[in-house]
Formats: sequence, C-alpha cells, structure tokens
Amino acid sequence: MNEVYEFETNASFGSVSSSGALKRFAEDFKVSETLSFSPSGDGDHVYLFVQKTGCNTDWVANQLADLAGLKQVDVGYAGMKDRHAVTSQWFSLHMPNQPEPDWDALPAEISVLEKTRHNKKLRTGAIEKNNFELCIRDVSGDLAEIERRLTLIKEQGFPNYFGPQRFGFQGANAHKLVGMSTARRRVSKTQRSMYISAGRSYLFNQILKQRVNQGSWNQAIAGDVMALQGSRSVFVPEMIDQTIIDRVAEFDIHPAAMLWGRGEAKSSLDALEMEQQVLKSYPALLAALETAGVEMAYRTMRIPVPDLSWELKENELLLSFSLISGAYATSLLSEFVLTG
Repeated sequence: MNEVYEFETNASFGSVSSSGALKRFAEDFKVSETLSFSPSGDGDHVYLFVQKTGCNTDWVANQLADLAGLKQVDVGYAGMKDRHAVTSQWFSLHMPNQPEPDWDALPAEISVLEKTRHNKKLRTGAIEKNNFELCIRDVSGDLAEIERRLTLIKEQGFPNYFGPQRFGFQGANAHKLVGMSTARRRVSKTQRSMYISAGRSYLFNQILKQRVNQGSWNQAIAGDVMALQGSRSVFVPEMIDQTIIDRVAEFDIHPAAMLWGRGEAKSSLDALEMEQQVLKSYPALLAALETAGVEMAYRTMRIPVPDLSWELKENELLLSFSLISGAYATSLLSEFVLTG
C-alpha cells in the first residue's frame, strides 16, 4: 500500500476557527534578515543588503551577477526569501580588485540599502534571525480568542513545525523522494536536496504533531533530547529532574525531536517509544532517507517569540516578531488564524 504524506498540523491551543487574508499585497508580508556575524568591512567580497519586492532570491542573485559581470556561483546568500513579499537580505559578490557597477541600474524591484565588504563568501544558513512585519486583512472570528492565543504564544512559544512551503506543490516532494529511491530516477542535485529535506521535515512534523496531541511539545519527558536556546547544540540529560524542568520553563533549553537518518537515536525511553510509534507508519520514507545517506539529527520542538507584538484595528491584524533561522512564520500564524 502506498504511503500518504499529507500536510496537516495541530495547533497547540486547540482547533483554529478565525480566518484572514495574508499577502494580499506584497507590503503585507515584510521580512528582514539579521546575519549571524558582522561583515569585516574589508575583503574580496562585496556585501549588499538588498530589498526586493515581488521576486525570488535566485532571480535577484542572477540580476546582481549580470550587472557585475560575474558567474552566478560568485554570488552568495544566506537563505531563500518569500517571493510575494517585501524582503531584505544580504548577498555577497566575489569582486577582488574589480570596480563596482552602478547598483542603481538594477531592476526597479531591487534596491541596495547597504554596502560593505568581507573576506569570505556568504554561505547558506548564516542567519541569526528573520524579522517580520505582517498585515492580515479581513480578519473574522472571535477577536478576543485571537488575542488570548497571541498572549499564550508570547508567553509559551509555539510548535516548530516545518511550513507547507517545505513540501512543494500539493506536498509532492516527499513522494518524489520515495520515487527517486525506488525507481532510481536521476534528478538534479538541487531537486535531490529538496526531496530529502521534505522527507525528513514530514517525519519531524508527524512526531511533533503527536507531542502536541499529548500536550508535551513544550515539556520534557523521559528520554528526551534537549536543545540549547540560540544554538544548534543538543544534549541528553541523565534524567528529567527539577533542574531540567526549570530550564525548560525558563526557555534555556527545549525538547527536541529527530530528523530521521542513519545512525543511532539519541532519544530513549518514553521519547524514543513515541517517535518509533509514529515512524513505523512510514517504512518507504524511512528507507528512502537511509538510502540517501543523510545522518540523523535533532530539531527543537519549540520556538520562543518574546518580542511578539500585535495591534488589532477593525478587521486588520498587524504583527511584529522575530524568529530564529529555520522557524516558519506560517507555523506561528497557524496557531491562531487560518490564512489558506
């Protein structure tokens, strides 16, 4: 029987009935990234902080390369940004001893906000956080309940689900991973990476969904792997004692779930039993990921958002918040409003 991979998550505070319109205009969704380091101001790589409107990151990279007379491989960026939005992000261009072009000659959708230099190319993942300003229009439903949920999110964080954009059109990327593995179809390196990411992300979401159902997504249970706040580091406590419970409550650490791959699981006891119970429903996807050769890793199940602020006026909801790299604004929104 073929496995079914449907994108479905559960809100941590119960089902959501309120709705609204997101991205009616590009200006309704604004994102600005903060790098995990400060450019030195000197070096062979020109760093440009670029604002783009209604276009994707790869297209902007191509425009920069063409104007500077470079190959696209000479242009770096830390992460992809939404197309239907106004987003600001850094790009690097390898230009040793080369004069810079007139950046004002870029297409109207692109504006250079800041310029500096650095001695290394900008690499994928070099982001500390993304800063969001959103406008949700035509909000309908219980406004008091929306505010209650927003208050809870600010106090407790939200489940760190991968967003639907991770899974491709109609969620097909996980199916393509299995097809690639079983039929041994040749795909590009980029496609292969997308399919693998979708498969691991789907399984992580299923584990997290089960923890949300149990009410333990933001609590430590026996055998949990713990992630350090603001770090990719994880550790396995000898036991869930009061110290661990207090550190979780203080947002110093967070329970983490596996991103499936080769290797031994770090989790044990109740946490591992629950993960295995979920994963056993997807043998084809597990096998495809093992064939792909990825190593097992862990991802935090909870995202704190202490700087979340909002304003409800008439039928519009204005939001401001920042999220660590890898967290999805759509997952935050799904906790209190339906925007699909």
